[in-house]
Amino acid sequence: MTTLAFSYATPSVFESTRERAMLGLTADPRRPVRFHARVARDVLSLRLALQALGQLIWHSDEWMPEGLGGLLDPIITVHPDRMFFEAFSQDQSAYGLVIVDRECFAPEGEVRCGTTNVDFSAWLWAALGELRSSRDTYLRIGAEGFEVHTEGAGGRFEQKVEVPDAWVRGFLQLQGGMALPGTRLTVRPVDLLAAVRFLGFTKAKLSPRALRYELAPGEDARLVLEPWEHVVPLRGAAHGGMERRVIRAWGRRRLRLLEPLLPYADRVEVYLKGRALPHFYVAHLGGGVRFVLGLSGWTENRWTGTAGMDLLLEPERDAALGERVLGVLRERFHVSTEEVARELGVTPAVAAGGLAAQCAAGRAMFDVEARRWRHRELFADPVDLGRLYPPDTRREEAERLEAAGEVQVESELPRETRKVRKLPAPEGAVLREVVYRDWVVKGAVGAQPDVELVLNDEDRLLFGRCGCEFFREHLLNQGPCAHLLALSKVARARRRELATSVPATRESLEVARETRREAGALDEDGGDDDNG
Repeated sequence: MTTLAFSYATPSVFESTRERAMLGLTADPRRPVRFHARVARDVLSLRLALQALGQLIWHSDEWMPEGLGGLLDPIITVHPDRMFFEAFSQDQSAYGLVIVDRECFAPEGEVRCGTTNVDFSAWLWAALGELRSSRDTYLRIGAEGFEVHTEGAGGRFEQKVEVPDAWVRGFLQLQGGMALPGTRLTVRPVDLLAAVRFLGFTKAKLSPRALRYELAPGEDARLVLEPWEHVVPLRGAAHGGMERRVIRAWGRRRLRLLEPLLPYADRVEVYLKGRALPHFYVAHLGGGVRFVLGLSGWTENRWTGTAGMDLLLEPERDAALGERVLGVLRERFHVSTEEVARELGVTPAVAAGGLAAQCAAGRAMFDVEARRWRHRELFADPVDLGRLYPPDTRREEAERLEAAGEVQVESELPRETRKVRKLPAPEGAVLREVVYRDWVVKGAVGAQPDVELVLNDEDRLLFGRCGCEFFREHLLNQGPCAHLLALSKVARARRRELATSVPATRESLEVARETRREAGALDEDGGDDDNG
């Protein structure tokens, strides 16, 4: 566990009269940041974005697994060109970021740039609804505290929060998820809203429940909702791909965090990093306000799971290079990889590794919307990298085997199970034949000739077999061996995405009836809508 201590001069406040409103956020004095300003424009956009961030923080009871620690106060970063409000859900599956251009504010007095935590209560989140564009609105961030008029409130208070190391590591690693190469789509908010509304009124209680982005050369992208195979055309969403691609992602329930913003958004940019990898949505709310929603592959996978979530490079061992990179970030606040490479006289690959290492240490963030690296000290004290990033010899060996070309896939075949299901739909219940598809992969890895694994529809390892000593001793009780890890990584990259359901035929209905007669009852639509 990581113990974090915060001290605030007073609670944050919200004061509202007929003529003016003031949102005062009390900062941690260990990292003093000062920003007093009048909101010169886009008050509504700022309110909506901060409310969405609070929704991510406070509306998380249904996502909260056992064993997670307390809630970490939001993080605010003030830079000369932008302001950032960050938060991370307790279950490590959702990340929210509000980006506001400095042109939206008319500063008053000294501005002290930096990063700090701010007191942000559920009461304050609810009070944001009082912000109105019809009256002057002021934002004040500072460690000095604010006069509190509420009886029984006010005064300095301290709090300690214990968060699991995996939570901290996930918060750090998501920056690597942003920096990963991928596919960017610009979609109309109305199209994404149509998908969210369809899912809201037609809740599926069975898997598969993925979002499938289909990209065909020369055509607009389209979004397919499983298991209905309901197609949502993304009109105008050009992708520039020269070959057909299908990117499957999860996060349908968590995508509802964007729903209140979509009627006010000008456009939404979607960043797809790959199958079951993180995906990001940037809602442009007009003027200089954007809300970024980052979702892990699926809820239970989180950012620190094993299925492709180790996104960052290993922490940089070259301490001298790390200090030079950090010096550039501190001096210029935000830089591109190429600018750092020119400044330090190194290759872009070396510069990217040094910048990623600063993200892994919590000293930098990646601005996915501007594609630039920014200086941001996540904690007041440096994190213990040795504890957060313990060496993983199996993963390192798997990466070595893959890089050396010692992973050979001999066969990859789907194994299908079909069941007739009754699915809710806007026009009424429909019968469809749902396809549950596992992938059986066989190959040779290094000196092991007969390596076999079975991945389910969500890329989870169901079965594995290898002849190495680690597997013979532990089977899968301590996770897969290096050979299974290497084969699974190659298999995931080669996997083909196919339709997950088809209309029920007379033959499939007869099979379902026969199964019902044999089992005594038809296995109807049931279960919980998890893995959102």
